[in-house]
Amino acid sequence: MANNKSSKSGKAAPAPAPAAKPIAKPPVKASAAPQPAKARAPYEPTQEEIQTRAFELYVSEGCKEGNDLEYWLRAEQELRVPGSR
Repeated sequence: MANNKSSKSGKAAPAPAPAAKPIAKPPVKASAAPQPAKARAPYEPTQEEIQTRAFELYVSEGCKEGNDLEYWLRAEQELRVPGSR
């Protein structure tokens, strides 16, 4: 062990400085103003989703032949509307 006394003066050696504490970062404050909603890309339904909805429309209208394109386009449009899923 080291001797805490100086050999010539008889005085005690100064105590070592305490270890430095890490600096704490202040908490991040939330902004009081509401943030604008992020723009979302329009939903692109899958082929299977469109096909299923088009078939539902076909059945709901009495299985009328010859309107397959109309059912497909209506199904596609309905599925792209936000909140329709």
